[in-house]
This record gives sequence, C-alpha cells and structure tokens, in this order.
Amino acid sequence: MARSSSKNLPPQLPEPDQVTISTFPSCSQLETTEQIRGFELLRLAFFALKLRKLEQHQELVGDENEYKFRCSLLRHVIFQQILTLQALGAREQALQLIEACRK
Repeated sequence: MARSSSKNLPPQLPEPDQVTISTFPSCSQLETTEQIRGFELLRLAFFALKLRKLEQHQELVGDENEYKFRCSLLRHVIFQQILTLQALGAREQALQLIEACRK
C-alpha cells in the first residue's frame, strides 16, 4: 500500500467559520512590540509554571542531580525571559506573572 505524500496535496484554505485570533498576524510573524511583549510573557508563564510543577513533584525525578539540573535550567530561562521583557518595558508585568505562578 503506497502512502500519499503531503507534498502533493494542495494547500488547505481555512473554513469561513473558523475561529481566528485577531491579535496574531496571519503571516505568523510578530510585528508590533505589544505582540512580542505578549508572546514573551506567555513564554515566561510557561517556564515559571514548569518550574513550579517540577518543584512540587520533586519525587518524580529519581536522581537528585537531574532534579537540580532541570531546576537550574528553568531558572536560567526565566532569568533570560525577565531580561528580554525588561528590554520590552514589561519588567513589572514579568515580576507579577512570576509571583502569580508561585501561588
């Protein structure tokens, strides 16, 4: 049985009643500072929540060194996100988001 290649299929057009997010550009490129700021805040929330989940379920990571390594990586990424958001003028929002994720 031969598989059909997706390269041979014509591009799919969105359905007329398909839900779209108006703030996300159709070309999949973030264009405004507000869009970039929102995306970076979303990334920060993701990493902060991943760190909280890891800290809450420490026992699921069998190796103590592995646990410390993962926490260290997530803290580094969170720090980098704060620097990025500070450059975008959203430092206070970033700190508030981290505080909210700790609760």
